[in-house]
Formats: sequence, C-alpha cells, structure tokens
Amino acid sequence: MRNPQDLLVGYFTESAAWELIAERLEAGQDLEVVSLNRPPGKKAYVMLIDLEEASPPLYVKLELGAGKIYGRSFHYSTHT
Repeated sequence: MRNPQDLLVGYFTESAAWELIAERLEAGQDLEVVSLNRPPGKKAYVMLIDLEEASPPLYVKLELGAGKIYGRSFHYSTHT
C-alpha cells in the first residue's frame, strides 16, 4: 500500500498502518459492523479511508478479541 504521507519509504509500514488506524478512530471515523465467515458469527469493524484523490479508498477490517485488536484487512477497496 502506498503511503502518501511517507515521502522516504513511500509505503505503509506495520507501525504506520496502526498509527493511521488509531488516528482515524480517535477522529471519529465511521465504522461498519460486519459478520465474519471465519470464525462464523464473529463481528468485525470496517472503515473506508480516503487517502488520495487518485486512489480508491483504503479498506480496513478490524476484529476485537482476547483483549486485542486484530487487523484482518488493509488494502485498497475494490468497492466504490
């Protein structure tokens, strides 16, 4: 994933991805609750983040469990 904020590396590192997620959650980013297929019945939280005008939104899916937040997806959205 290209990181428009990182002029040196140019791509999201793991820590930069988590920083972006935390910033957006703290700013009140909209979340959609979805049901997971694996494990069945579990819930996840999806957000679409606009990074650049010329790119599709970033699709982020998070799962809560065992006192942790798990990153399930971090890629360009294929849906508009």
